[in-house]
Amino acid sequence: METKTRQRAQTPQQVVARYEKVLRRFSKGGTMSAAFKQVGVDRNTIVVNAPIAELYIAAPCKFKELLKSHSSEVKLSIFATQCAAVIHEDPAIEDAIKALKASGKLLPLKGK
Repeated sequence: METKTRQRAQTPQQVVARYEKVLRRFSKGGTMSAAFKQVGVDRNTIVVNAPIAELYIAAPCKFKELLKSHSSEVKLSIFATQCAAVIHEDPAIEDAIKALKASGKLLPLKGK
């Protein structure tokens, strides 16, 4: 099993695609660390950027709204923080994310 060469995500869409790739590998069985290794991404990178993918999956409308105000000059970590803020401001989105994690449709990552 060979690991991928690491490729830096430049846009929120690339973050989502990478997250979904890890999720697919993890869903097939095995550990999260094995999935991270196969995709060629560090666990911490996924954890830091997870709010982007979680918002995209759990509340696509809110994600699109936030994406409209995002510019490529803004670091992805800042955008991830904005996504996390939107998630925490809306209990319905928070609950949806918890349910998706429980059902295996999101990675079971624990927030800090």
